[in-house]
Amino acid sequence: MADEELLVGGNTTVVTRVGDTVRRPSGAWTPAVHDLLNHLQAIGFAGSPRVLGVDESGREVLEFVPGEVGTLSPSAPLPTSFRTAEICWAIGRWIRDFQGAQAGLVVDPSKPWRRAPGTVLEPDQVIVHHDVSPYNTVRRADDSLVVLDWDFARPGHPLEDVAWAAWRWAPLMAGTWWHAEYGIDVDESVTRRQRENLGALLDGYNASAQDRAALGGAIAEQMVRHAADLEEMAQHDAAFAELIERDYARAARADAAWWASSSLRATLSGDH
Repeated sequence: MADEELLVGGNTTVVTRVGDTVRRPSGAWTPAVHDLLNHLQAIGFAGSPRVLGVDESGREVLEFVPGEVGTLSPSAPLPTSFRTAEICWAIGRWIRDFQGAQAGLVVDPSKPWRRAPGTVLEPDQVIVHHDVSPYNTVRRADDSLVVLDWDFARPGHPLEDVAWAAWRWAPLMAGTWWHAEYGIDVDESVTRRQRENLGALLDGYNASAQDRAALGGAIAEQMVRHAADLEEMAQHDAAFAELIERDYARAARADAAWWASSSLRATLSGDH
């Protein structure tokens, strides 16, 4: 085995690089995820990593995707290129293209998804990534985007990824703690930045009037559901228990409370 390089940025999973590959722990959900990623590769979708198999330690092996990664922490704020309306538009288009690339996907109901074991794909559903966030995104040299970390992919409503991405990319967050990490200048209009980013993401997704009308509630639902999911997983997983200790669930509920009365919701109806 070649030397392994620990890749930083993840909160709950130890990920290493070996040459041009990435090694990640596998789970009961990995076969279903690999079926999805293999389908995306087969139809030519370039926005997801390529599956290379499983190594002798039982870890999944994926291609290493070179490029700029949207790591996010107080010590490593988002790269400048991840703070623009242009990349928010591109994320919206990535979600639209990802959903379109699922045409012809055959889901094996015997292969469980994480957080949704045994779930089948209903006619009005798509496979939802469930964490289309800056810290899971690589921007290649040609500006194309690859989204990583598919462990929580599972069937759901098409707007779920749009709502999550709006939360994380606009971003739609309460308070001011995140301003430095997202590169907010002290003299900048935070609301204007959020409105422009949210509008760009929806335009990239080509959101319909019906989508926009439903999105306000969908965003709030993602925030509240995320808090509940973290608390449930923390009961049997130390990595998620640490996230609870770091106030991730509390912050998500604070975002939901702030979003309920935010003037930014007018952006959803096109009043921006």
